[in-house]
Amino acid sequence: MIGDGEIAVPRRGEVLAGPLQFIEAGADAPHAVRVRAELVASDRPPVWQYTGEETSRRWEWSGLLRGDGWTASWRGAVPRTGQVDLTGVFWGSFGPDMRGRFRGRVTRVRMASERYERRGAGGWYSVPGHYRLREVDTAPRFFGLGDTEHDGDSADMETSVVVDLDLDNVPALPVRPELVPGDVSVAGGVLWVVDSALPVVLRIDADDRATRVVLPGAIGTPRRVYATPSGCWVTGQDGTFWVTEGADPVRVDDQPVVAGAAAGESLVASTGTAVWRQYSPSREPVDLAAVAGHVSSIVVVDDYVYAAVLPRGRSELHLVRVSSSGECTVGSAIPLVRNRHRKPFLMGDALRLVHGADVGVVESDLSVRRERIFARHPVGGGRTDELSWTVTPTPNGTSAGWWPLPGPVVVDRTRASWVLTVHDSASLEPVTSVPVSTHTARVAAGADGEVFVIDGAVRRFRTDSPVMADPEVIDVAGIAARLV
Repeated sequence: MIGDGEIAVPRRGEVLAGPLQFIEAGADAPHAVRVRAELVASDRPPVWQYTGEETSRRWEWSGLLRGDGWTASWRGAVPRTGQVDLTGVFWGSFGPDMRGRFRGRVTRVRMASERYERRGAGGWYSVPGHYRLREVDTAPRFFGLGDTEHDGDSADMETSVVVDLDLDNVPALPVRPELVPGDVSVAGGVLWVVDSALPVVLRIDADDRATRVVLPGAIGTPRRVYATPSGCWVTGQDGTFWVTEGADPVRVDDQPVVAGAAAGESLVASTGTAVWRQYSPSREPVDLAAVAGHVSSIVVVDDYVYAAVLPRGRSELHLVRVSSSGECTVGSAIPLVRNRHRKPFLMGDALRLVHGADVGVVESDLSVRRERIFARHPVGGGRTDELSWTVTPTPNGTSAGWWPLPGPVVVDRTRASWVLTVHDSASLEPVTSVPVSTHTARVAAGADGEVFVIDGAVRRFRTDSPVMADPEVIDVAGIAARLV
């Protein structure tokens, strides 16, 4: 969470905020507390959940706890609602259902270490009975297992930070900007930016003329934007919208969309189920027989949409290809290595599948032929138009060396520190790199080597920019404010 930039580095005396989860646990668990709060139960059905290594599955219900100055996402094995009295542990966690938030002034910071042992090829596992705390004024940005090399079959490692907060000693929250960027896309010299929570889209043309578009959509729904030569598609849990200059935005479907890609004027959208949809401004939506699961990557190559799909509950991947005419092909199952936490993604030309450090060429039958191994495990990446890119932790010269950078760099380790690298699409050799504050940055390719990235702000750089030069910030909030 801290290394990802989702929560700032905890420093004693400073205000800290971020997502919060409450996990029920026994009173003897480290840092367990007893809380009395209102539980607003979710209307979603329970999840048949694994609870740990070598344990049986169980049903888990979810909801939101509302306490005095905090909210926390909750999951539990007992269905509950209303006023509750619970014992458990607060965690600064991030995930798709993490609606809880905390904000307070840091009064104490402690690094927590545990002992881990290596078990064959399965990775590192915690050993009970070796939990230790160390007082610090400031937590490090990066800690934990990571990509560090460890000699032997056991090691004591600091894997979490315990923070005490004063929830009352904080200033008032600032007024929200008119636009907080959530996604960006470019086509035909027009930049489209969609708000992270509001149904608002900003259009900026090649002459820097801006238009603010308000969608007839819900507030609080994250959305994605996909630019086309004549407009853009906007998708989210409340459906799909078509936006074009000089006309009111149109909701073309209320089916939730979890991932998508625009090829020409059409949009291929995954619903998370086995039935996807293809949208076009000139015709009704077309159903596509695809595959259900999590779409870890979706790209466009030569007017074809390719997607990597992870079926739930199985250690395998399917590649999906959709033509401009709506022909959908699902590849055979590709086994995945267990305990590898990096999500597979697609990049390059020829198209490659990257999983961990392994790189394979996607064949015409949607099988994968192993090609090479990257020097470091990217945490993310993709292909946007002709642009291929990866995100990696900032290297420090140990373990995997300096790749993807050409050599040593000086980095402020107290800042959120990730490296977004543009690669040559054919050779996959690094072209240039820039610092970003999150590993989940959204990337769009502009004209003549321009690259746009969202990592809390909209930033712009070029493929010939100096390595690790800070991208230029585009003040989209100020532009949006002038249009209100």
